[in-house]
Amino acid sequence: MWYFYLTMSQSYKDFLEKYSIDDFKTSLKLAGHTKVDFYNDIDKLLKSMSTIFDKLATIGTMRGAQVLMAIAKLSGPDSVVNKTDVKNCLNVDRLEKILPAIEYLEKSKYIKIEEKTKKFHIIKLNEEDFPDLRVFREIIQKYWKSPQEEVTQAKKWSEIK
Repeated sequence: MWYFYLTMSQSYKDFLEKYSIDDFKTSLKLAGHTKVDFYNDIDKLLKSMSTIFDKLATIGTMRGAQVLMAIAKLSGPDSVVNKTDVKNCLNVDRLEKILPAIEYLEKSKYIKIEEKTKKFHIIKLNEEDFPDLRVFREIIQKYWKSPQEEVTQAKKWSEIK
């Protein structure tokens, strides 16, 4: 029975039902194979969420979601993200293509921009006002492959052949 659950595509409801998480009468006991299965299932669930984010990002015409995903991918405790980094991450040839999206995200307060010099700006996710962006960032960093990463991987594969 466990094998059946692991082989099919798992939904959020399937996950809750499989581990009886939605049932307040039983306690969650994880040991041995069940613990490994639990973590593998969570990993699959988060990976599918990343895929959903990627699909949603390609729907918008302003590239706002793509820019937000790139900022989330590049953000970290010690990293400094600027507009050029975002442009490179998205594998876009000109910065002008993403500037409207950056302006929209700043106006909507999803990101904060610190102007260090006239041409150098630091971009950060606004996790203070939007705490869900923290989870979004963690999922994106772990599972989303940026267009730049896909190009780099394709080049590696072509060099191997």
